[in-house]
Parts: sequence; structure tokens; C-alpha cells
Amino acid sequence: MRVLVDTSAYYALASASDNQHEAAEAIYARLLAQGDELWTISYVVLETAALIQMRLGMRALRLFRRSLSAATNVIWVSEDLHAEAWDELERLPRRRVSLVDCCLAVTARREGIETLFAFDPHFKVWNLKVAGPGREE
Repeated sequence: MRVLVDTSAYYALASASDNQHEAAEAIYARLLAQGDELWTISYVVLETAALIQMRLGMRALRLFRRSLSAATNVIWVSEDLHAEAWDELERLPRRRVSLVDCCLAVTARREGIETLFAFDPHFKVWNLKVAGPGREE
């Protein structure tokens, strides 16, 4: 099974002080043990790298880069994917959904991926199965 990974999952894995850290480690280990393929998009890589660098520092950023390249396939956001995600964002009446989230949802739809490793509950808007408990909005 292919699973899309969101920033919330990557950050929870990287930060031992994140309240979802233990859950993220357990879910990540389960996904790998099941042989699931982990996928993400280039915007999530960018968003996660910035967050980890700012909050956790360069050592954590280097660890993220190594673990990402070892275990995750990256789909690069194209101009047409970006435009479709903008359209999706403008259709949604919610403030807490970001352009990056919309890019993930559009990618899931395009690629036929039904499961997302995330801790943000708003992904249920797109009827994606979330491989992690949702955070409170």
C-alpha cells in the first residue's frame, strides 16, 4: 500500500518533545514492517525542513534529510498540481487547511492513494484514511 506522509507526521517523528512522538514512532514502524511505500510531496519536504531547522536545529535537519531519502519517495509539485491545489483551497470554507494540505489531497486523488500518515484531522475533508490519531483543531 502507498501512504502519503504529511509534515505533522515527520515533525512528530523528529521531535521527542512533540506530544505525538511516541504514536508517530509506532505508526512509522508499523508502516515499514507492513512493507508500505511511503510517499510525500516536495512542498511537505520544504515545509518540514523549515520547521525542523527553526525548532530543532541543523543536526535534526540533517537526520531528517538522511531518513527521508532512505525511506520516502518524493513527488515533485508541478505547475498544474499547484494550480489545482489553489483551486481546491479556494473551494474550501476552512481557514486551517493550507495550500500544502491541498497539494497532498490533490496528489492523493491523482495517484489513487487513500491513506495519509498525519496528525491533522482536517484531512478527513477529502475522505482520506489517516494512519494516526487526529490533533485537535
